[in-house]
Amino acid sequence: MKNKKPFSALYYMKENKGRTMLCIFIMFLAAFIFLAGNYIYSVPYTFEKEFEYSDKLVTVGLQSTDEEFKDFFDFVKVVEEDDKLEMVMSSSRGFSSMRHGTVLNLKMGGQCYVFNSVSDMEKVFAHLGIEGDFSACKHQSMIISRDFARNKGIKLGDAVDKSFDEDLNNSYTVDAMIDDGGFCSFYIYEDNDSLGRMYIFSETMEGEELYDYVKKLAGNRKVQIAEAERAMVTQQLDIFNVLFYLIDIIIAIILAVTINSVVTGQYLKRTYEFGVYKALGRSKKEVKKKVAAEVLTMNLIACLIGFLVVFTFTYLVNELVYQPKGLHLVYFSKLALVGFIICELLILIPVIWSKGRLMSKADVTEF
Repeated sequence: MKNKKPFSALYYMKENKGRTMLCIFIMFLAAFIFLAGNYIYSVPYTFEKEFEYSDKLVTVGLQSTDEEFKDFFDFVKVVEEDDKLEMVMSSSRGFSSMRHGTVLNLKMGGQCYVFNSVSDMEKVFAHLGIEGDFSACKHQSMIISRDFARNKGIKLGDAVDKSFDEDLNNSYTVDAMIDDGGFCSFYIYEDNDSLGRMYIFSETMEGEELYDYVKKLAGNRKVQIAEAERAMVTQQLDIFNVLFYLIDIIIAIILAVTINSVVTGQYLKRTYEFGVYKALGRSKKEVKKKVAAEVLTMNLIACLIGFLVVFTFTYLVNELVYQPKGLHLVYFSKLALVGFIICELLILIPVIWSKGRLMSKADVTEF
C-alpha cells in the first residue's frame, strides 16, 4: 500500500500545498464566469412576469383606415361569439410603461395593459392569477408591483406623470400594488368613445396555441395582433448572450494559458518522478490517468470554493443592495451554467491532454 500511495492524486497535493493552492486559486477564478452569466440573465429575468402574462393574453389593436376600422369591429364580434375565447375592450390611445432598473444599471421599458374599467381589470387579473385590494382604483389609476414601486421610489397614493418618467403620456395615481414581483404597468383609463384595443384570453389555451388560434380566427382581416413578449424581448436581448459567450471564451483562453504555464513548470520538475513510475511498471495510460486525476481534483476543490463564494456573494448583494431596489440577482441560470461549462472545458482539456502526454513520455534513463 505504501508503494501505491505516491501514485494517488492527493499525495502530490498534500506534499506540495503551495503550488497546489496556486493552481486552485487560478481555477477558482472560473467560477466568476458563472456569476457573470447570472448577472446577464438577470436582465431578461425582470421580464418573466411579462412573458407569463403575454402567454395568457393576446393583444389585438385597431389600425387607422376605415376598412381596418370595419375589420377590427367585425373581428370583435367573431371573438365574442367564440366559446373558446373571452375578451375585454380598452382605449385605442397609446400607453407606455415606466422604465425599470436592472442589476446591470440598464434602464428597460416594460409592458403595459390598459383597462376600460375596474371590473374589466379584475376579470383579467382573475385569469392571470393577480390578487390585491383594488377598492381605491378608478379612472387614471395605475397598478404596479411592490418591487416596481421600490425600484422607482414610489409609494401607494403617489401621483406620477411625464415629469417623473418620460415614457408616461398622462398623469396617474398609484392606487393599488400587487405582489407579483413583475415590472408591468396596469392602467385604468375609461374611454368609451375611442375603443380600439382588445385583450383576448382563454381558459383552455395559452402561449403559441392561443396566438395561433387568434391569428387563424382573424384570417385576412386587417388588425394588429401583438407579438408575444417572450419572442420580442428575447430577440432584443440576444446580443447580451452573444457578448457573454465571446467574453467567456476569451477569459477561458487567458485562464487556460495561465494555468498551463503554472502547471507546466510543476510537471517539468516531476519528470524524474514519472520516469520512476514507468520504470516500476506503470503504463502510459496509468500515468495519464494520474495527471488527469490531479488536475480534476484541484479543479473540483476550486469549483466548490468558487461556488461557495459566488452563492454567498449573491445572497449578500441581494439582501443588502438589490432587494431594497426591488431587484433580484438570480442564483442559477442556464446561460451561466453553459458559460461555466465552456470555460471549464477550454481550461481542463488542453491542460490534461498536454501534461498527460508530456509525463507519459518521461523516461528514468534520461537522468
